[in-house]
Parts: sequence; C-alpha cells; structure tokens
Amino acid sequence: MNEQLTQLAEAMRREIDAIPQTMRQEAVIRQGLVCLLYQAVKDMGLTPLAGWKPPRSTRGGVDLVGVDGSGELPKVEIAFVIDPLVELPRLKDLEWVDCPDKIVISFSERADKVKQSSFFLTKDHTHLSLY
Repeated sequence: MNEQLTQLAEAMRREIDAIPQTMRQEAVIRQGLVCLLYQAVKDMGLTPLAGWKPPRSTRGGVDLVGVDGSGELPKVEIAFVIDPLVELPRLKDLEWVDCPDKIVISFSERADKVKQSSFFLTKDHTHLSLY
C-alpha cells in the first residue's frame, strides 16, 4: 500500500502543477485531486463515492471513499479528506467512517504550517503531504 500511496502522491503533485498558477484556488485544487483519486480508487477495484458521509451522522462528509460492494453489505475500505492543512474538524469527520485506511492529504506549500497542523494526526491516519 505504501508504494501505491507514493505513486498516488506523485500523480497528485503533477495534477496540481498542471493547474495554471493564476487559477490555483483551494477549491479548484481539492476538486482536481478528488477527480484523480476517483479514478485511482476505481483502478483499485473499489466503487468511488465522492462527498459521502455515514448514514445518520451529524458530521460533514469526507471527500472520497472507496467501497467494496462484493459482499452481502457494502464496506468502506478507504477514505480520503483533502485540505491545504490538517484540519481537526475534518479529522473528526473521518473518524466517523468505519474503514481500515484513512488517508489525510495536505497540499499547502508551507511545510512548516503543515507540520504544525499535523499535531492532530493519530496512528489511525495516513498523512500524505504533497509538498
């Protein structure tokens, strides 16, 4: 999985670099990364669902989940949240998702700010800092 995530992180960096500098807005970057991850999750043999949130949850949704629908009940296998920095409310949204792989992606070029914000991460999260 680590090799797969390393390749995915490199593809996400290329995706951000492809956006013209004057058009790089937080929402544009996030949606571009969701689109890229959507296809990557599909390639993993999972069903991608963007903006999903657990039923009866009062929390916000996560950016993308990968669902294995081959069993009797569909099961979330991987979940992603994408933000410039590691945001505590988004981590709490991710905690509501019952799955083995919880991926937090940060895309701020300010490595010092990303490092400070990563204080909230636990061993249950995999953090991909793109810069």
